[in-house]
Amino acid sequence: MTADTAAPPLAGAVPPAPPGAQHSRGRRTVARLVVRWVFLLVATIFAFHKDILSLVDSTRAGSLNGFVWLMPIAAIIAAIGVARREHTELPIHDRQTDIIVGVLGLVFAVLLQTILLQRYSEYFFLLRIDLAAMWFFVVSSSVVLFGLRPVIRFGWVWMLLLMTFPAGYQLAVILFGGNRASAGLAELVVAAAATAVAVGRSRNRAAVGAMGALLVGLAALTVMVVVTPEAPLLAFQLVPASLSMVLVGVGLFYYARRGRAKYVLGRTLEPLAARQVWAGAALVLAVAAVLSLAKLPELPRPPTSVPGMTFGRPLAAPTGWHQTGESDFKWVKRIYGRNANLIRQEFVADKGNPLWDKQADPRAVVVDSTSTGRPFTLKVYPAKVLYDEGTSRFSDPVPIDLGSGVVGSLVTVVDDKRLLTHNLLTWNWTNGKSAQRVMVAAVDDHDAPEVFPEPTGGLNATLRTLVSVFFRGNQTTWDSHPTFKDRAMLTEFGRGLVEAQMRQLDSPT
Repeated sequence: MTADTAAPPLAGAVPPAPPGAQHSRGRRTVARLVVRWVFLLVATIFAFHKDILSLVDSTRAGSLNGFVWLMPIAAIIAAIGVARREHTELPIHDRQTDIIVGVLGLVFAVLLQTILLQRYSEYFFLLRIDLAAMWFFVVSSSVVLFGLRPVIRFGWVWMLLLMTFPAGYQLAVILFGGNRASAGLAELVVAAAATAVAVGRSRNRAAVGAMGALLVGLAALTVMVVVTPEAPLLAFQLVPASLSMVLVGVGLFYYARRGRAKYVLGRTLEPLAARQVWAGAALVLAVAAVLSLAKLPELPRPPTSVPGMTFGRPLAAPTGWHQTGESDFKWVKRIYGRNANLIRQEFVADKGNPLWDKQADPRAVVVDSTSTGRPFTLKVYPAKVLYDEGTSRFSDPVPIDLGSGVVGSLVTVVDDKRLLTHNLLTWNWTNGKSAQRVMVAAVDDHDAPEVFPEPTGGLNATLRTLVSVFFRGNQTTWDSHPTFKDRAMLTEFGRGLVEAQMRQLDSPT
């Protein structure tokens, strides 16, 4: 007769929890995760409600920044893939480190939203620095609420969300052609990156996932271009990219687990390392309250509504002036849309005026009219984007009444490279569906009209200006002592130009 003998348990060993206890612990962990994520979502909406509403308005107006709505979808898909991977964290947790790192990130988010956002106010819709502040707020709050180690584990997902910043996407769309298909094509880069993170248990799987997302997305985008070419811009941005991520991700999931049971998570759910987070939650809520008080940059003056006006053709010459030259710049379609155009017209006064020129010689001005079927793009890309003005300083705008309800902005531009000064008079008007920006330029060198600023599509120069402002402040591009030498001439010319267009509107030819 033999007796079964069991080995005595090791001293200090923790016996495994029964299955029922493990299931109960898993449900508590899920509940805690849901509560913390809901809290973080509410705090983020509270802190950035103005920014979110602004993003909704710009999306409805046809802005390319609607691509941002794809980012939460991409992040969720990528996070699901990362969460499914087996990962055992060491039972080491330093709550002080979490708080220190979280506080530093939250402070930086406040600085971005309250200081840097105002410094780049003119490029608000192009850069959307408030989205950078939101990214820092969410990441730092996650460190406070979940701990540094779990946040680092999802590092590739956080890196993916860096693609939320619009400047890179805007430039990609311009390089790809500036149309709806280009907007969808640029979004496929996000889809490929998200799919690579989601399925990337190895480099080969990540490469296969990214390539698959690109191919599926290109196929879906091609179908949209052929079948529904007039679909909304937002559809081109969201549908092909979302479809490619879902199809490729689900397809690779089933392929890798063919013949095996499929589970939502597929691994043991570990308890949260950071358990006592209520003090951290109070910190997150306090910072959210501060951010909610931050003001967004003031919006430009809305364009003057002129129902029935036709844009995209040369402007009629005002009384007392005649046109001497005309140029058309096709590349502007990449920036302002497929129906956009930029026409430069040169006008010379019929007779001289001693108040405008000492020798009473006839003065010359240049008029650049940018027309677009996507009016919101005039806010996204200021007039400076079209010119290589990286070495110039601009004064604060002065409002000028041009009659018929049109109010222009007069600025002085000092070109430190060519040692020239010119005055610019600018205004926008719209017929409801399309819009036009008119810019009238006069140079202080009356004998050299060829030195008028030339449209170049100077995005590189604009980026150089932004970097200079970032490190040295607005003083690098601000003329603090402007001289409006040609104010009287530009005011008279501007009123005459507006009046000429109104006459043409009343009696079309």
